[in-house]
Amino acid sequence: MTALGLLHLAGGIALVAAGWLIPRRLARARRTAAAALLLDLMPLAVGGLLLGCATGRPLFAGCVILALGAGFTLADYAMRETLREPVVFSAMSELPQVFTHPHLYLPFAGPGLVIGGAAAAIVLALTLLVVEPPLWTPHPLTALAAAALLGLGGHLLSREPLLGRAAGRLRRLAASGEPDADAAALGPFAMLLVQTIVARAERQPRQRALAARPMGRAPAAPGTPAGPIVLVQCESFFDARRLSPRIPHELLAGFDAGRAAALSGRLEVPGWGANTMRSEFAVLTGLPESALGYDRFNPYHALARVPLESQVWRLRRAGYRTICLHPFDRRFFRRDVVMPALGFDAFLGRETLGGSRVPPYCPDPELARQILRVLDEAGPHTFIFAITMGNHGPWPAVGPTTGPVDPAVARLFDPAAIPGGGDLLRYLDGLRASDEMLQVLLDGLGRRAAPSVLGFYGDHLPSLSPAFRHFGFEEPHSDYLVWRNGGRPQRRDLQAHQLGRIIVDAALGAAPARDLEASLAPPEPARLLR
Repeated sequence: MTALGLLHLAGGIALVAAGWLIPRRLARARRTAAAALLLDLMPLAVGGLLLGCATGRPLFAGCVILALGAGFTLADYAMRETLREPVVFSAMSELPQVFTHPHLYLPFAGPGLVIGGAAAAIVLALTLLVVEPPLWTPHPLTALAAAALLGLGGHLLSREPLLGRAAGRLRRLAASGEPDADAAALGPFAMLLVQTIVARAERQPRQRALAARPMGRAPAAPGTPAGPIVLVQCESFFDARRLSPRIPHELLAGFDAGRAAALSGRLEVPGWGANTMRSEFAVLTGLPESALGYDRFNPYHALARVPLESQVWRLRRAGYRTICLHPFDRRFFRRDVVMPALGFDAFLGRETLGGSRVPPYCPDPELARQILRVLDEAGPHTFIFAITMGNHGPWPAVGPTTGPVDPAVARLFDPAAIPGGGDLLRYLDGLRASDEMLQVLLDGLGRRAAPSVLGFYGDHLPSLSPAFRHFGFEEPHSDYLVWRNGGRPQRRDLQAHQLGRIIVDAALGAAPARDLEASLAPPEPARLLR
């Protein structure tokens, strides 16, 4: 090999190393055990070897690996900024949604940076593919065969008994289960491999342990009223008056009216800024994160693809009709598979409810009217779970909106004086609409003869880190209320997995009608799902 060839080879190796080291630097992974170090390097090293074998061009192979490493780092950085956690293994399942619903992802990473960076990497790689002379005879078929063998090996590794053995070996790396700490201790790619294999090894036994009970009507408690139950998961809802005293009480007048006859308080949710499915799963099943292993990062990724016991199944066995409403793509997060598995008779999406798959989404007050309409059609012995989209982020100061910001909201702040101030004002305008939704439901259910139960909660706080930092606001909790006809005000902070259980307990007569808090006694570990 000539000196120029050796220079090309060294350059390719250096590019692969850079593609590996850049994400490690972001993860602060410096001191790593040898086994974890090799595991972390393996994906990019193998990718570089296969590309080098296929093309004979080490600079081209190194450029591709560097671009992939830089792209991963950008995604990791964006998630740390917007979600307060690094990329985890289940995030890979959302990659197709970046292309089908880019408006929900790209703005957080910066569309110009993503598109421009990808275009530059493609142009550079194609240029090297044409200009760089091969240092050895390209063997694309050999590389393809090697990739196929690796794929076959991965398939065999995902099945028992190899899966259990591999998971046992990886557990020796002593991962803590906390993404930030594990990315630093093992390296980001090693952490992803550990999470993927261990989660898969634990999933089937966990699914069997959590399997839904057979259907069969359970007798209701004596004197239990057959009233409707409405539970609303309101996108990014929280009492924003906690953010600043400049936000007036009138902004959430409906929430205050509901709390006057409700159990209410802070809700400890298992995500920040996004990852709606975590709170959703916790509320619907009654399962804490500690019961889910690594699948807690996204229970809908694989765990909830089979029937699992839930509060929905409890209601269905008690004779309730169970309906989920979501004015958006039913396939997003694979809810079209998950919702039936959690016990819903019907799942109505935008095809039935209307609404758009791109902003502006279905307004929250309109969804409230849809809920009441469906309730009228289905009858009082119905449970409706509604997932809103009206105030879904991002909230760009310029872009598609449902209209101009309400003047009363626009006067609250000078958006130029607050980092992300325009986004904050648009969020608060959406929050005002969410509060209007709550008032519509309170009025509609209050007029009905049958005693009703209404639950309303925020799935997570909005991803408005710059504005929150400006106000020194670091609280991670959303807010909730559980209202029923003739109720009295009570205050109690909850964890997300407690909320659905107390609503169902109250509706089925497991708690005194005037004292929802009586249903908050912690269940025995073996009776988390009843």
